[in-house]
Amino acid sequence: MAQTVLINDFVISDKNNKSTNLVESIKKYISEHDCPVLSMDISNLNILEASKVTILCSTYHWSKYPNGEINWKINSNEVRELVNPLNLGNIKMITV
Repeated sequence: MAQTVLINDFVISDKNNKSTNLVESIKKYISEHDCPVLSMDISNLNILEASKVTILCSTYHWSKYPNGEINWKINSNEVRELVNPLNLGNIKMITV
């Protein structure tokens, strides 16, 4: 069963380094939970932060679940255009 995790579930203490802290929080969540299928809502992030989080966390998730999948809820197609050339096989991006 897929787990949906909202961005608000993660603590972001340093607003100047938002995406780095978010990446670490998501990696910790993946490490501590059984989540081969996961949905993440990052639609409140800007294009660069959303791309960074998507790439780093999808790669980390793949290392634990090579056959798993993450559904990323994003706010623009520009994120998709930045991430698609990397051919990450375990992601699906949904524009909200």
